[in-house]
Amino acid sequence: MLNRTLFIAILLLGSARSFAQTAEKYTPALLETKSGAKVVYTSQDHSIIFDIHSDKIIPTEKEGVLSINKKVFQYILIPNGALSMTDTSEARQKAELLGYMEYETSYAKKELKISISNITQKWLTINNKLFLLWGYNMPQDNQAGKNADQLVLRQVNLSTRCFGAVLNLNSPTLSGETEETNSPMLTEAAKTLQLSNVKTDLPALYKKLQEEMKQ
Repeated sequence: MLNRTLFIAILLLGSARSFAQTAEKYTPALLETKSGAKVVYTSQDHSIIFDIHSDKIIPTEKEGVLSINKKVFQYILIPNGALSMTDTSEARQKAELLGYMEYETSYAKKELKISISNITQKWLTINNKLFLLWGYNMPQDNQAGKNADQLVLRQVNLSTRCFGAVLNLNSPTLSGETEETNSPMLTEAAKTLQLSNVKTDLPALYKKLQEEMKQ
């Protein structure tokens, strides 16, 4: 068994902030695995699952935020009833992911009053699935009191469509880091993403993973 600092094997999280009122409801869970952790979102009709491979995963006080080898990793599923469940064309996916990016950047500027800048975007295809890698620079004037190595220089996001929801993975770039050093943590998790049209039995999955860890 790996020697790792981790967390209780299953952690149910609160509902995420949504940018639509009518949407499919998911139950989130975080489960310990032999190689790290498994993140599960399940509804009555769908499951969204991805893995995090690391020998040191520590949860923080904020839901959906982990410390992975001392780097911050955040994940969130945003259900939106306005997303198309039938039109999955590349053009439609790109329009919806760009719409999500616009929503988040606008929220940061108008609601959180953060003067973000240098917004960039790049399309990636990972295991035949479309992802939007996007980010923006963070201002330094509102981070007074932080140590130099704690200053957030940039927010890096990796977003994709999952049924009627957007899955967003995020990692802040701190002093001494670059987007190139942090984005692989996001893309490695994205490589494990699995979608299915069935509900996940969380207690059964938890039991299975616990048995695997004993082997």
